[in-house]
Amino acid sequence: MTFSVVDLFIFIVRRWWKMLIAIACFGGLGIALAFLLPKRYRAEVKLLPVTQESGVMGVLSGLQSQLGITGLSIPGVEASEMLFYGEILRSQTVTDRVIDSCVLLERLDVTDRAEAREELAGMTAYKLTTPEQVFVIEVVGPDNVLVADIVNTYAKALDYYLTHSSNTRGRHMREFIEGRLAQVEEDMKTAQDSLTEFQRKHKLPMVNPEMGGQIQAFAELKAQAMQKELELEYMRSFSTTDNPQYEPARRELAVIQAKLASLPPVVSRYLELYRDFVVQQEIYMLLIQQYEQAKLMEAKDTPLISVLEWVEPPEVPYFPPKKLMVLAVLLVGLVLIVAYSMIMVYWEHVLAHPQAHEKMSRLRSEAKKTFGRRRR
Repeated sequence: MTFSVVDLFIFIVRRWWKMLIAIACFGGLGIALAFLLPKRYRAEVKLLPVTQESGVMGVLSGLQSQLGITGLSIPGVEASEMLFYGEILRSQTVTDRVIDSCVLLERLDVTDRAEAREELAGMTAYKLTTPEQVFVIEVVGPDNVLVADIVNTYAKALDYYLTHSSNTRGRHMREFIEGRLAQVEEDMKTAQDSLTEFQRKHKLPMVNPEMGGQIQAFAELKAQAMQKELELEYMRSFSTTDNPQYEPARRELAVIQAKLASLPPVVSRYLELYRDFVVQQEIYMLLIQQYEQAKLMEAKDTPLISVLEWVEPPEVPYFPPKKLMVLAVLLVGLVLIVAYSMIMVYWEHVLAHPQAHEKMSRLRSEAKKTFGRRRR
């Protein structure tokens, strides 16, 4: 026993008004759900960091360039500071600032801060977009004004925290450089006194620009000698003097030391003292520059993040999606109507054929016997 699609359409056409009522009911249900479900609003603010100069790294790189030091590797932090924004915003300090600024205990109808923090954590999400490298703060809640206030307050709280931290770092850097300045100033004065005393004692002339090349050559020889001594010491730490690389390095060191020994001891010592004085003078000048930068860093009140656009209260809720919900309920209703029609058409065919009707009656009888025994 079979039935065709035509039979199904005939069944639906005969009862078209009932089908329309059913579709209207499902449509009304979808509209009711779309308007009765709690509304959820979403607000998001996008942030960009303002590039800041690192004072400590500036000191090291400045010393390297000014003193002509080569082969010095200055490690830096490669990870973006934006990756830590989420952890900062999750901190209790920032969270409590948002709770107080937005009066969340009252607006969220909670009794204590712990509950307010939990509610706020459930409403807030953070993400870092790639490749734009834009940090996004997103807040979802039942009130459009509330979510806008929270997301804007988060941005202000993050900027306040970063600015305060920058000022604190500036103060620590200033205090550190002040201590180093005092030490370097003392070392520079000691080097100058030693140079002056040595010059007076041996009746040497004042250093003139023509001696700059000699001092540079002497400094390079001293650096080469120190490098070779380190190489030899390193080779002796893991091998013997029979190492094939040891003897060539030792001979090179001997040549360099011979060149240094060719200078009169008085001249050699004088050049060493003058070099020490120049190095201390360069370090002192660089520290003075960094000291001024640290004072500016401590006193400045400029924003450390750039807000692309402050958030206004969203007018349209993002949930529930009304059109999508109505269409989904209508689709479910149509599926149920078609399924109901297929069952009813099949049942009409069963009633129209005695053999099929007898089989269905026998099936009901067997089912009653089986399930009846289980109940007893």
